[in-house]
Amino acid sequence: MKLGVPRGIRDLDPELYEFMEFVRDEFKAASRLFGFRLTEPASLEFLSTLEIKGGPSIRDEIYAFKDKSGRDVALRFDLTVGMARYVASRRGLPLPLKLASFSSSWRYDEPQYGRYRWFYQWDVEIFGPKDVLADAEVIEFTHELHRRIGLDLKVRIGDRRMTEGYIRGLGVEEGRKVLDLMRAIDKLDKKSESEVKEEYVAKGYEAKLLDSVLALSKVKGGLEAIDRVREFVEPTRELLDLFDLLKGKGLDPILDMGVVRGLDYYDSLVFEVFDEEEAGLGAVAGGGRYDVLMKEFGRPELGATGAAGGVDRLILSLKRRGLSPKALETVVVAYTSGLEVEASKLVSRLRADGIACEMDPFRRSLRKQLELASKKARYVVIVAPRELEEGLYVLRDMKSGEELKLDYRNLVGALTRNV
Repeated sequence: MKLGVPRGIRDLDPELYEFMEFVRDEFKAASRLFGFRLTEPASLEFLSTLEIKGGPSIRDEIYAFKDKSGRDVALRFDLTVGMARYVASRRGLPLPLKLASFSSSWRYDEPQYGRYRWFYQWDVEIFGPKDVLADAEVIEFTHELHRRIGLDLKVRIGDRRMTEGYIRGLGVEEGRKVLDLMRAIDKLDKKSESEVKEEYVAKGYEAKLLDSVLALSKVKGGLEAIDRVREFVEPTRELLDLFDLLKGKGLDPILDMGVVRGLDYYDSLVFEVFDEEEAGLGAVAGGGRYDVLMKEFGRPELGATGAAGGVDRLILSLKRRGLSPKALETVVVAYTSGLEVEASKLVSRLRADGIACEMDPFRRSLRKQLELASKKARYVVIVAPRELEEGLYVLRDMKSGEELKLDYRNLVGALTRNV
């Protein structure tokens, strides 16, 4: 019997899951802080729903199949589509509606560094307003979440309308070709400029046109970059307002005309967050405005903007910096032979008082129990016959070797202060 799992899928071991729960807890706390309500969209969707976002070709990139009734269905490949479908199908929901979700998705991508076929994402969305105030809120949330988990990452912002307008100004009118050239810009994260040019010249695009398009993508920087981008295209009012809003919030956004993400459904402001210290990782988060998707779902009156991030990539960034979640402090109750029942009673009393603890279920020698406990806990409570007769327990600090003999009330007080 082969006991492995399919390629691109992996088990979440306790160490990884500890990181995962740390990110989840901070995400939930930030969501409450910003007024986002937690939800989870269905994990199984009709394939036709997912094709609204990605087109018929999306079935090659996801887990799509026929169910036992012969219906075309698929596992969700992100959280955005499900939340957008949910909102679009319920006309009585109060607006603005701010939703947050933290869950897993599936994609049939080529596995690579920081990318798996089954993965976890965090996601926040604001439905209703088409005002840039909502976009600023989403970006501020993204910044706050990363700050809470210990990462100071820069937000890079672009505007697809500016990029599209510039390309059309170069004489490219056919919508398919405009999107194709925007896709060329998007590929610069994974390929060199010469590789992208070679690929697109082979497709029939003129080298001079490609040089002009890729030149726009090189405009990057702080507020001063807004003046430089005017050499190519006039900034939209929304982009200027967004920078003003973020500056007022104390953030330091970066204009990056190389950011054009989500070619299937984003339609204006877009942004990405990169870990500059982790080369090859790609964006750890990104988002933008996608009013066009709500229109496709039959709700053109609804604006929609949001952000999402890969949890695996966040964990890689944390590990690279030597950051880790605070492990759950546990107390080990050790015992001498014959006092297993007393030790078990003590474990239950301590847990009832909110102290995480455990005991050895193998009835090993006290020496062996202490040896193993030193690898997992700082504090050990020893149940020994002489002290037990006096109503006392031995509290040992495994780091310093210091021991105290305490009655139960003082034992709980000492553990509460230190664990």
